Amino acid sequence: MSLGAVLMLGAGADLPPAQLVRRAQQAAALDLINLLQTLHPAQLILSSPDFSWLPSTDNVILETDPPGTMFHFGTRLADLVEKYQLETVLYFGGGSVPLLNADLMREIFADLLAEETPLILTNNRHSSDWAAIRKTNVPLIREVNRDNSLAWYLSEHGHYPVKIVAENRPAVHLDIDTPTDLAILRLHPETQPQLKHFLMQRPELEAIPLRAVLDTLRRDASQVMLIGRVSPQVWLALNRVTRCWIRVFAEERGMVASERLKQGQVRSLLADLYQLQGAEPFFATLASMADAVIMDSRVLMASHYQFLPEERFASDLFWRVSDPWLDEFTQAAKNAPIPVLLGGHSVVAGGLYAIAEMLGA
Repeated sequence: MSLGAVLMLGAGADLPPAQLVRRAQQAAALDLINLLQTLHPAQLILSSPDFSWLPSTDNVILETDPPGTMFHFGTRLADLVEKYQLETVLYFGGGSVPLLNADLMREIFADLLAEETPLILTNNRHSSDWAAIRKTNVPLIREVNRDNSLAWYLSEHGHYPVKIVAENRPAVHLDIDTPTDLAILRLHPETQPQLKHFLMQRPELEAIPLRAVLDTLRRDASQVMLIGRVSPQVWLALNRVTRCWIRVFAEERGMVASERLKQGQVRSLLADLYQLQGAEPFFATLASMADAVIMDSRVLMASHYQFLPEERFASDLFWRVSDPWLDEFTQAAKNAPIPVLLGGHSVVAGGLYAIAEMLGA
Protein backbone atom coordinates (compact mmCIF):
# COMPACT_ATOMS: atom_id res chain seq x y z
CA MET A 1 0.00 0.00 0.00
CA SER A 2 1.53 3.35 -1.10
CA LEU A 3 1.06 5.69 1.85
CA GLY A 4 1.92 9.36 2.17
CA ALA A 5 1.10 12.47 4.17
CA VAL A 6 0.32 15.83 2.56
CA LEU A 7 0.60 19.01 4.62
CA MET A 8 -0.72 22.24 3.13
CA LEU A 9 0.16 25.70 4.42
CA GLY A 10 -0.99 28.87 2.73
CA ALA A 11 0.88 32.16 2.59
CA GLY A 12 -1.56 34.19 4.65
CA ALA A 13 -1.64 37.98 4.96
CA ASP A 14 1.42 40.07 5.86
CA LEU A 15 -0.07 42.22 8.63
CA PRO A 16 1.04 41.46 12.22
CA PRO A 17 -2.12 39.70 13.57
CA ALA A 18 -2.21 37.35 10.57
CA GLN A 19 1.57 36.83 10.75
CA LEU A 20 1.18 35.71 14.35
CA VAL A 21 -1.33 33.02 13.38
CA ARG A 22 0.69 31.96 10.33
CA ARG A 23 3.92 31.59 12.32
CA ALA A 24 2.09 29.51 14.91
CA GLN A 25 0.75 27.27 12.12
CA GLN A 26 4.30 26.85 10.85
CA ALA A 27 5.53 25.87 14.33
CA ALA A 28 2.68 23.36 14.60
CA ALA A 29 3.62 21.98 11.16
CA LEU A 30 7.18 21.37 12.39
CA ASP A 31 5.81 19.40 15.34
CA LEU A 32 3.61 17.38 12.99
CA ILE A 33 6.50 16.69 10.59
CA ASN A 34 8.61 15.42 13.49
CA LEU A 35 5.77 13.22 14.74
CA LEU A 36 5.15 11.69 11.31
CA GLN A 37 8.85 11.06 10.66
CA THR A 38 9.27 9.45 14.06
CA LEU A 39 6.34 7.07 13.77
CA HIS A 40 6.20 5.99 10.15
CA PRO A 41 8.47 6.08 7.08
CA ALA A 42 5.69 7.34 4.81
CA GLN A 43 6.30 9.85 2.03
CA LEU A 44 5.94 13.30 3.57
CA ILE A 45 4.90 16.05 1.15
CA LEU A 46 4.75 19.70 2.16
CA SER A 47 2.77 21.99 -0.15
CA SER A 48 3.16 25.74 0.31
CA PRO A 49 4.01 28.89 -1.65
CA ASP A 50 6.98 29.55 0.66
CA PHE A 51 9.49 27.33 2.52
CA SER A 52 11.78 30.00 3.98
CA TRP A 53 10.53 29.17 7.49
CA LEU A 54 11.49 25.49 7.22
CA PRO A 55 14.76 24.84 9.11
CA SER A 56 15.47 21.47 7.47
CA THR A 57 14.22 19.72 4.37
CA ASP A 58 15.56 16.28 5.29
CA ASN A 59 13.10 13.55 4.31
CA VAL A 60 10.46 16.12 3.30
CA ILE A 61 9.28 16.49 -0.30
CA LEU A 62 8.72 20.18 -1.06
CA GLU A 63 5.99 21.09 -3.52
CA THR A 64 5.72 24.79 -4.31
CA ASP A 65 2.18 25.88 -5.13
CA PRO A 66 2.00 26.78 -8.83
CA PRO A 67 2.38 30.57 -9.21
CA GLY A 68 -0.13 32.60 -11.15
CA THR A 69 -2.97 30.11 -10.84
CA MET A 70 -6.12 30.25 -8.73
CA PHE A 71 -5.71 27.83 -5.81
CA HIS A 72 -8.31 25.07 -5.69
CA PHE A 73 -8.02 22.68 -2.78
CA GLY A 74 -9.30 19.51 -4.44
CA THR A 75 -7.27 20.03 -7.60
CA ARG A 76 -4.07 20.60 -5.64
CA LEU A 77 -4.54 17.59 -3.37
CA ALA A 78 -5.59 15.32 -6.26
CA ASP A 79 -2.54 16.37 -8.29
CA LEU A 80 -0.22 15.44 -5.42
CA VAL A 81 -1.98 12.13 -4.75
CA GLU A 82 -1.72 11.30 -8.45
CA LYS A 83 1.90 12.44 -8.83
CA TYR A 84 3.13 10.34 -5.91
CA GLN A 85 0.72 7.45 -6.56
CA LEU A 86 -0.69 7.50 -3.04
CA GLU A 87 -3.22 4.75 -2.43
CA THR A 88 -3.58 6.03 1.11
CA VAL A 89 -3.10 9.68 2.05
CA LEU A 90 -3.14 11.62 5.29
CA TYR A 91 -4.13 15.23 4.61
CA PHE A 92 -3.42 17.94 7.20
CA GLY A 93 -4.13 21.64 6.93
CA GLY A 94 -1.83 24.23 8.45
CA GLY A 95 -2.03 24.03 12.23
CA SER A 96 -4.81 21.44 12.12
CA VAL A 97 -3.62 19.08 14.87
CA PRO A 98 -1.64 20.95 17.57
CA LEU A 99 -2.90 18.57 20.29
CA LEU A 100 -2.48 15.32 18.35
CA ASN A 101 0.05 13.18 20.22
CA ALA A 102 2.04 10.05 19.38
CA ASP A 103 -0.55 7.65 20.80
CA LEU A 104 -3.33 9.08 18.63
CA MET A 105 -1.09 9.12 15.57
CA ARG A 106 -0.27 5.43 16.14
CA GLU A 107 -4.01 4.75 16.33
CA ILE A 108 -4.51 6.46 12.97
CA PHE A 109 -1.73 4.47 11.31
CA ALA A 110 -2.99 1.21 12.83
CA ASP A 111 -6.48 1.77 11.42
CA LEU A 112 -5.13 2.74 8.01
CA LEU A 113 -2.90 -0.32 7.71
CA ALA A 114 -5.34 -2.82 9.18
CA GLU A 115 -7.24 -3.46 5.93
CA GLU A 116 -7.37 -2.29 2.32
CA THR A 117 -11.03 -1.38 2.00
CA PRO A 118 -12.06 2.28 1.56
CA LEU A 119 -12.11 4.31 4.78
CA ILE A 120 -11.86 7.90 6.01
CA LEU A 121 -10.45 8.76 9.42
CA THR A 122 -11.07 12.34 10.53
CA ASN A 123 -11.91 14.60 13.44
CA ASN A 124 -15.27 15.75 12.06
CA ARG A 125 -17.32 14.24 9.23
CA HIS A 126 -19.05 17.51 8.38
CA SER A 127 -16.13 19.91 8.88
CA SER A 128 -12.81 18.07 8.73
CA ASP A 129 -9.59 19.84 9.72
CA TRP A 130 -7.67 16.75 8.61
CA ALA A 131 -8.54 13.46 6.95
CA ALA A 132 -6.82 10.14 6.29
CA ILE A 133 -8.17 8.41 3.19
CA ARG A 134 -7.63 4.72 2.43
CA LYS A 135 -8.17 3.74 -1.23
CA THR A 136 -7.94 7.24 -2.71
CA ASN A 137 -10.27 8.29 -5.50
CA VAL A 138 -8.44 11.00 -7.45
CA PRO A 139 -11.38 12.22 -9.63
CA LEU A 140 -13.57 12.57 -6.54
CA ILE A 141 -10.90 14.37 -4.51
CA ARG A 142 -10.49 16.77 -7.41
CA GLU A 143 -14.10 17.92 -6.99
CA VAL A 144 -13.72 19.03 -3.34
CA ASN A 145 -13.75 22.83 -3.06
CA ARG A 146 -12.66 23.27 0.57
CA ASP A 147 -10.56 21.15 2.91
CA ASN A 148 -13.30 21.24 5.56
CA SER A 149 -15.58 19.45 3.08
CA LEU A 150 -13.13 16.63 2.28
CA ALA A 151 -14.48 13.90 4.57
CA TRP A 152 -18.11 14.84 4.02
CA TYR A 153 -17.82 15.00 0.22
CA LEU A 154 -16.08 11.63 -0.10
CA SER A 155 -18.50 9.96 2.27
CA GLU A 156 -21.55 11.40 0.47
CA HIS A 157 -20.40 10.98 -3.13
CA GLY A 158 -17.92 8.11 -2.82
CA HIS A 159 -19.75 6.19 -0.07
CA TYR A 160 -16.62 6.01 2.09
CA PRO A 161 -17.20 4.79 5.66
CA VAL A 162 -16.11 7.45 8.15
CA LYS A 163 -14.49 6.85 11.52
CA ILE A 164 -14.11 9.73 13.96
CA VAL A 165 -10.76 9.54 15.76
CA ALA A 166 -10.50 10.22 19.51
CA GLU A 167 -14.20 10.83 20.15
CA ASN A 168 -13.37 10.68 23.86
CA ARG A 169 -10.80 13.47 23.39
CA PRO A 170 -12.68 16.22 21.57
CA ALA A 171 -9.96 18.75 22.42
CA VAL A 172 -7.94 17.32 19.53
CA HIS A 173 -10.54 18.98 17.30
CA LEU A 174 -8.92 22.34 18.03
CA ASP A 175 -6.99 23.73 15.09
CA ILE A 176 -5.18 27.05 14.73
CA ASP A 177 -7.40 29.66 13.14
CA THR A 178 -7.26 32.73 15.41
CA PRO A 179 -5.13 34.36 18.13
CA THR A 180 -7.58 33.08 20.75
CA ASP A 181 -6.75 29.52 19.72
CA LEU A 182 -3.11 30.41 20.38
CA ALA A 183 -3.91 31.74 23.85
CA ILE A 184 -5.66 28.45 24.68
CA LEU A 185 -2.83 26.34 23.27
CA ARG A 186 -0.30 28.45 25.18
CA LEU A 187 -1.77 27.15 28.45
CA HIS A 188 -2.78 23.63 27.39
CA PRO A 189 -0.42 20.99 28.87
CA GLU A 190 -0.37 18.81 25.72
CA THR A 191 0.56 21.44 23.15
CA GLN A 192 3.48 20.07 21.14
CA PRO A 193 7.00 21.42 21.90
CA GLN A 194 7.89 23.71 18.99
CA LEU A 195 4.48 25.37 19.04
CA LYS A 196 4.61 25.69 22.83
CA HIS A 197 8.04 27.34 22.64
CA PHE A 198 6.82 29.83 20.03
CA LEU A 199 3.70 30.73 22.00
CA MET A 200 5.58 31.26 25.26
CA GLN A 201 7.60 33.98 23.46
CA ARG A 202 4.46 35.93 22.48
CA PRO A 203 3.54 38.37 25.30
CA GLU A 204 0.77 39.94 23.19
CA LEU A 205 -1.32 36.83 23.89
CA GLU A 206 -1.54 37.88 27.55
CA ALA A 207 -3.97 40.62 26.49
CA ILE A 208 -6.52 37.87 25.81
CA PRO A 209 -8.23 37.38 29.21
CA LEU A 210 -8.12 33.58 29.17
CA ARG A 211 -6.69 33.24 32.69
CA ALA A 212 -9.49 35.40 34.13
CA VAL A 213 -12.09 33.32 32.27
CA LEU A 214 -10.53 30.10 33.57
CA ASP A 215 -10.59 31.47 37.14
CA THR A 216 -14.28 32.26 36.72
CA LEU A 217 -15.01 28.77 35.39
CA ARG A 218 -13.23 27.24 38.38
CA ARG A 219 -15.34 29.22 40.85
CA ASP A 220 -18.43 27.44 42.15
CA ALA A 221 -21.77 29.08 41.29
CA SER A 222 -20.23 31.61 38.93
CA GLN A 223 -22.23 32.56 35.86
CA VAL A 224 -20.71 32.12 32.41
CA MET A 225 -22.22 33.13 29.07
CA LEU A 226 -21.51 31.33 25.77
CA ILE A 227 -22.37 33.24 22.60
CA GLY A 228 -22.26 32.24 18.93
CA ARG A 229 -22.21 28.95 17.05
CA VAL A 230 -22.37 26.82 20.21
CA SER A 231 -23.18 23.12 19.86
CA PRO A 232 -25.04 21.13 22.55
CA GLN A 233 -22.05 18.77 22.81
CA VAL A 234 -19.54 21.45 23.79
CA TRP A 235 -21.98 22.98 26.27
CA LEU A 236 -22.34 19.54 27.87
CA ALA A 237 -18.54 19.06 27.95
CA LEU A 238 -18.12 22.32 29.86
CA ASN A 239 -21.02 21.49 32.15
CA ARG A 240 -19.37 18.20 33.14
CA VAL A 241 -16.20 19.84 34.51
CA THR A 242 -17.59 22.99 36.16
CA ARG A 243 -20.03 23.94 38.87
CA CYS A 244 -21.10 27.10 37.04
CA TRP A 245 -24.41 28.39 35.80
CA ILE A 246 -24.05 28.47 32.03
CA ARG A 247 -26.18 30.75 29.88
CA VAL A 248 -26.10 30.00 26.13
CA PHE A 249 -27.06 32.19 23.16
CA ALA A 250 -26.57 29.92 20.15
CA GLU A 251 -27.22 31.30 16.68
CA GLU A 252 -26.10 31.03 13.05
CA ARG A 253 -24.61 27.55 13.26
CA GLY A 254 -23.71 26.51 9.72
CA MET A 255 -23.51 30.06 8.41
CA VAL A 256 -20.38 29.22 6.39
CA ALA A 257 -21.43 25.78 5.08
CA SER A 258 -24.87 27.08 4.11
CA GLU A 259 -23.26 30.08 2.37
CA ARG A 260 -25.41 32.54 4.36
CA LEU A 261 -22.15 34.30 5.23
CA LYS A 262 -21.05 34.49 1.59
CA GLN A 263 -24.45 35.80 0.53
CA GLY A 264 -24.65 38.41 3.31
CA GLN A 265 -27.66 36.73 4.94
CA VAL A 266 -26.36 36.32 8.51
CA ARG A 267 -28.94 37.37 11.13
CA SER A 268 -28.27 37.74 14.83
CA LEU A 269 -30.68 38.64 17.62
CA LEU A 270 -27.76 39.75 19.79
CA ALA A 271 -26.52 41.94 16.94
CA ASP A 272 -29.93 43.62 16.91
CA LEU A 273 -29.59 44.21 20.66
CA TYR A 274 -26.09 45.58 20.12
CA GLN A 275 -27.36 47.99 17.50
CA LEU A 276 -30.19 49.18 19.76
CA GLN A 277 -28.03 49.67 22.83
CA GLY A 278 -24.61 50.64 21.51
CA ALA A 279 -21.25 49.10 22.40
CA GLU A 280 -20.71 49.96 26.07
CA PRO A 281 -24.35 49.45 27.20
CA PHE A 282 -24.40 46.11 25.36
CA PHE A 283 -21.43 44.77 27.32
CA ALA A 284 -22.87 46.24 30.51
CA THR A 285 -26.03 44.21 29.85
CA LEU A 286 -23.95 41.04 29.38
CA ALA A 287 -22.08 41.84 32.62
CA SER A 288 -25.38 42.12 34.47
CA MET A 289 -26.10 38.48 33.57
CA ALA A 290 -22.68 36.81 33.74
CA ASP A 291 -19.27 36.86 35.42
CA ALA A 292 -17.47 36.00 32.17
CA VAL A 293 -18.35 35.80 28.47
CA ILE A 294 -16.93 33.46 25.81
CA MET A 295 -18.02 34.90 22.46
CA ASP A 296 -17.78 33.65 18.90
CA SER A 297 -17.68 37.24 17.72
CA ARG A 298 -17.81 36.33 14.02
CA VAL A 299 -21.59 36.06 14.08
CA LEU A 300 -21.97 39.61 15.39
CA MET A 301 -19.34 40.85 12.93
CA ALA A 302 -20.89 39.05 9.94
CA SER A 303 -24.30 40.58 10.62
CA HIS A 304 -22.65 43.98 10.10
CA TYR A 305 -19.87 43.45 7.55
CA GLN A 306 -17.44 40.80 6.26
CA PHE A 307 -14.18 41.90 7.85
CA LEU A 308 -10.74 40.76 6.71
CA PRO A 309 -8.94 38.09 8.77
CA GLU A 310 -6.33 40.57 10.03
CA GLU A 311 -9.14 42.86 11.29
CA ARG A 312 -10.86 39.98 13.08
CA PHE A 313 -7.55 38.81 14.58
CA ALA A 314 -6.71 42.33 15.80
CA SER A 315 -10.08 42.42 17.56
CA ASP A 316 -9.34 39.09 19.28
CA LEU A 317 -6.12 40.65 20.62
CA PHE A 318 -7.99 43.85 21.68
CA TRP A 319 -5.82 45.95 19.38
CA ARG A 320 -7.08 49.14 17.77
CA VAL A 321 -8.83 48.52 14.46
CA SER A 322 -9.13 51.00 11.60
CA ASP A 323 -12.82 50.25 11.01
CA PRO A 324 -14.81 52.49 13.44
CA TRP A 325 -17.58 49.96 14.10
CA LEU A 326 -15.20 47.09 14.84
CA ASP A 327 -12.88 49.30 16.88
CA GLU A 328 -15.74 50.48 19.08
CA PHE A 329 -16.90 46.90 19.58
CA THR A 330 -13.37 45.73 20.41
CA GLN A 331 -12.60 48.49 22.90
CA ALA A 332 -15.96 48.05 24.62
CA ALA A 333 -15.23 44.33 25.02
CA LYS A 334 -11.75 45.13 26.35
CA ASN A 335 -13.13 47.61 28.90
CA ALA A 336 -16.12 45.52 29.94
CA PRO A 337 -16.53 45.02 33.72
CA ILE A 338 -16.11 41.26 33.24
CA PRO A 339 -13.59 39.22 31.19
CA VAL A 340 -14.74 38.76 27.59
CA LEU A 341 -13.05 36.16 25.40
CA LEU A 342 -13.43 36.95 21.70
CA GLY A 343 -12.69 34.55 18.86
CA GLY A 344 -13.95 32.60 15.89
CA HIS A 345 -16.06 29.45 15.82
CA SER A 346 -13.34 27.44 17.55
CA VAL A 347 -13.62 29.50 20.73
CA VAL A 348 -17.01 27.82 21.30
CA ALA A 349 -16.01 24.53 19.62
CA GLY A 350 -12.55 22.93 19.71
CA GLY A 351 -11.20 25.73 21.89
CA LEU A 352 -13.94 25.26 24.45
CA TYR A 353 -13.32 21.51 24.47
CA ALA A 354 -9.65 22.27 25.19
CA ILE A 355 -10.66 24.63 28.00
CA ALA A 356 -12.92 21.92 29.45
CA GLU A 357 -10.02 19.47 29.24
CA MET A 358 -7.77 21.86 31.15
CA LEU A 359 -10.41 22.36 33.82
CA GLY A 360 -10.97 18.62 34.20
CA ALA A 361 -7.28 17.71 34.41
